[in-house]
Amino acid sequence: MIPLYLFLLILCVLAIQIRHADRCQKRLHYEHALDLELAEPDQVITLSSTLRNVGRLPIFYIDLMESLPQGIHPEEDEDWCRQNLRRISTGFSTSSHLYLLGRRNYTRSFRFSLPERGRYSFGQYYLTTGDYLGLNTSNREAPIKQKIVVMPRRWEDPRTAVTLGGYLGELSVRRFLFEDPVLTIGVRDYSGTEPLKQLDWKQTARTGKLQVKKNDYTVDANVTVLLNFSGLPAEQESCYRIARTVCETLERRRVPYEFIGNGDLFGPRGELNWYSEGLGGQHFRTLMYALGQSRGVVFYSFAEMVERCLRRRRRSWGYIVITPPLREKDQEALRALRRLSETEPCLLIGRAEEGGEAV
Repeated sequence: MIPLYLFLLILCVLAIQIRHADRCQKRLHYEHALDLELAEPDQVITLSSTLRNVGRLPIFYIDLMESLPQGIHPEEDEDWCRQNLRRISTGFSTSSHLYLLGRRNYTRSFRFSLPERGRYSFGQYYLTTGDYLGLNTSNREAPIKQKIVVMPRRWEDPRTAVTLGGYLGELSVRRFLFEDPVLTIGVRDYSGTEPLKQLDWKQTARTGKLQVKKNDYTVDANVTVLLNFSGLPAEQESCYRIARTVCETLERRRVPYEFIGNGDLFGPRGELNWYSEGLGGQHFRTLMYALGQSRGVVFYSFAEMVERCLRRRRRSWGYIVITPPLREKDQEALRALRRLSETEPCLLIGRAEEGGEAV
């Protein structure tokens, strides 16, 4: 038999809970965070959700539900999924039932992966609080302000690797055929064939015989990557994957490159239809972010994109064109690009079927 004083104490606690249940939402703070903003396909991502009871009184009833992105693949064990995952119309949601004493926190982590390229947004979270008996409850819902971008997969076609490797090898050889007159690395004896403007008069006066400047070769074999969006969705997906492989290859070979596209390319800070020359991890990740969340919307034609290159007249640069199969009216634009460049542009074609084509 429960002592009278204990029974009265329980009644008092329940009375306080019922009276203050509608205030629980003000005392309960909810936070969420992802450990990644840009991920590889099938990479494990962790969503951390934290509840904080900032008041002194306990909250005896808390129910938290979070809507997850479509296409998600849980990476937790079966027991965890059985206890915390629920199927809803849009895919999955996580749910937790708990209580929190005063000034205490609760953190839950959920690991998952996303197999396909794209931008994924979370749905709503639903937070219900109340008294121990559920006689008085309060609800809150709001969007989960988290998103994650999954970059394209690598393009594994060996023909593309061979074509790209040969083209970059040609650029490296061409680098040593032209000296850069700005980069002087020393002097040498005059052979009689150098132009007079190459004579170094200070060194000539110092040594008593004619000396000419010895110049370094061009520092970089710069490249412009052009991505054409004008194609079917399956062809565009192939082009995204080829673009990733091209950028990784240029990064690995330390070849600076700029990136031009005629479709919806948006990085973390805005539009990226013309991303200036660069190299390094941040340059690469920004491009992968733009490729990952692109929806294949075409802003202007392939011919207009090439025209932008023609206006710059950068003949010493190499051009890598990534495109779905070109239509007849686009062939003239490609020929114009060939006339601009000192070397034949590298043409990589993305087709709907697996394998693609390298030209």
